[in-house]
Amino acid sequence: MTFTLDRRALLASGSALAFSLANPVRARAAAPTTPQPSIETYATPKIRSVTLSPDGKRVAGITQTGDDNILVALTIGEPKPKAFAIPVKKVRDLFWGDNSHIIMVDSATVTVPEFVKARAEVLQARSIDIDNTKFVTFFDYAQKPSTTGTLMTSQSRYYPIVMGSLHRIKVDGKYRVTASNYNMQGEYSLDLFSFDPNSERGERLLAGTNTTDNFVVTPDGRVAAFTTYDDFRKEFVLAYNMDLASGGKNFRTIYRHKGDGLSAPGASGLGRDGNSIVIYIYPDDGKTPEYHEVSADGVLGPVLHPEDKTGEHFPLFHPTTGRLVGFGRYDESFHPDYFDPLLKKLYDALPKMVGDGYRYEVADYAEDPRQMIVKTEGPDDAGTYYHIDFTTGQAQPVAAVYPDLPEEWISNKTAIDYKAADGLNIHAYLTLPPFKAANNLPLIVLPHGGPEARDYIDFDWQSQALASRGYAVLQPNFRGSSGYGDSFTQAGYGEWGRKMQTDLSDGVRHLVAKGVVDPKRVAILGASYGGYAAMAGPTLDPGVYTCAVAIAGVSDLKAMLDWETANNGVIDSTTVRYWKRFMGDPAHYSDISPARQAAKASCPILLIHGTDDTVVPIDQSRRMESALKTAGKPVEFITYKGQDHWETIGSARIEMMKAAIAFLEKHNPPA
Repeated sequence: MTFTLDRRALLASGSALAFSLANPVRARAAAPTTPQPSIETYATPKIRSVTLSPDGKRVAGITQTGDDNILVALTIGEPKPKAFAIPVKKVRDLFWGDNSHIIMVDSATVTVPEFVKARAEVLQARSIDIDNTKFVTFFDYAQKPSTTGTLMTSQSRYYPIVMGSLHRIKVDGKYRVTASNYNMQGEYSLDLFSFDPNSERGERLLAGTNTTDNFVVTPDGRVAAFTTYDDFRKEFVLAYNMDLASGGKNFRTIYRHKGDGLSAPGASGLGRDGNSIVIYIYPDDGKTPEYHEVSADGVLGPVLHPEDKTGEHFPLFHPTTGRLVGFGRYDESFHPDYFDPLLKKLYDALPKMVGDGYRYEVADYAEDPRQMIVKTEGPDDAGTYYHIDFTTGQAQPVAAVYPDLPEEWISNKTAIDYKAADGLNIHAYLTLPPFKAANNLPLIVLPHGGPEARDYIDFDWQSQALASRGYAVLQPNFRGSSGYGDSFTQAGYGEWGRKMQTDLSDGVRHLVAKGVVDPKRVAILGASYGGYAAMAGPTLDPGVYTCAVAIAGVSDLKAMLDWETANNGVIDSTTVRYWKRFMGDPAHYSDISPARQAAKASCPILLIHGTDDTVVPIDQSRRMESALKTAGKPVEFITYKGQDHWETIGSARIEMMKAAIAFLEKHNPPA
């Protein structure tokens, strides 16, 4: 790949430069001047997990060649990046441990009997010396240096995995990295360690308990607090280090919260003064967390974030001090509300650096927040990363996410609203196929997973790939989705397979009434909860769709909850409680289980599932296939070995989309 790129033809390549762009409004040609992009072009971003070194001089990210991950590191101002293969398939995150070491977080699907009874997706953390291509693995169970690296060799009481608390700290002028893991001896306490990025041996900072779930650490490596959550007692506890100032360790419980456990409280980080702790708790029957500061003497402060804005807020912390500096929220784009004057000034100045009219968001900061990596998107931009240096007034393009995607094939995606049958307003996104008039189009309904999640207006490779094949794509944020306030989320309680489902077909009817969509050419495709909705469309809401593609979907609600309970060993876990409030009365689970209603299927169904799915077991698709075959209904079932719930394996992700499009084109042709 070419790592240093310009913004199309508008920027000079190579050296750093200062620039100011306007987002041009371009008329789309009536016919393409470039070939139709391949599915590979859409399904394979050229760069991801882009991160900036503490000194602001180096940038790193992950690219792929086939299924092989390649770590790329670029020194700003130098023409050639360093690139080398990473011997793992599932890279989840990157950050710099210091100015020469990358901390890579990856995952694997394995059996860890102490945690769950079935296979689970577990994380590992590795330190990579960029200059010497040396790997070190934290928590290496083998008690010897690993050739593929993981942090914590020779501490055999810990599996070679990490449970969280991955942060860069700076102790006595030297960088270290924290990570937590369960001690496999005794009562399985969650312990916190810090590591020199050059060494697999960790130093234990604090031994927790078997209910400890998080640690709050200062930037200089002192443990300020830890939290516990007892899933049986439904109790959250915040323990504070009363000797924080002196560097000692004297923890005392300063705050407790008991609730129904549907949404567990937690700690987010340091408060504004560097001594208090920011926690989040959920109001009764509420789904949007409320953030508070708890002082060292246990006083719970008022709600911090703005209460007059719809949507979900999350805290923002200073990249160097670790202190709370504001709150962010998403609607059509990212909106930070900084009460730190410098960060606010910097963010407000970004349009002058990356171009007016683009969506933009800070991907990473250096220790000096005036140096940052910013990602932009827009009508002619499927994603571009820039290195911004406000100390020099320079902005340099670093990498395009989809450099092989011609601008004319970036499909138009707009926000729309429509009314559900009961009058509830549904916000959605409509992606139109390029080079086609917006009338009488074939449609793909693409519901999101969750269900308590949402789609955004940002570049979405699946909707773009489908649109490039001639389809309009509708992504409804149906009731129960997040991001629209508690009342909208709660409107989905008990509506799994009911109004959450008809919210989708109400969107179809809206587009038909507008003349945009041909009612005889409508299909549905979705993954996870969207996969359930894809199966429920033909079985619970028949007559709307010509075919359905269900990826990793739930088909039998009772069987799914039984599996969840058996796998976690907890009869009434938070996950089970979460799903039950959307599913409603268990006495009616059969009525809203597609596998139990397979005889009603009104169109052909394609089932797709990965063998390494640890969120929705592949048994759910097998049950649906069996039920449809028994009922004499048309069904196809494709499995992909090693693919997980997040479609991480690139080759399988590409083949999955190719198979889905071939099925759609057969049963719901675009022309």
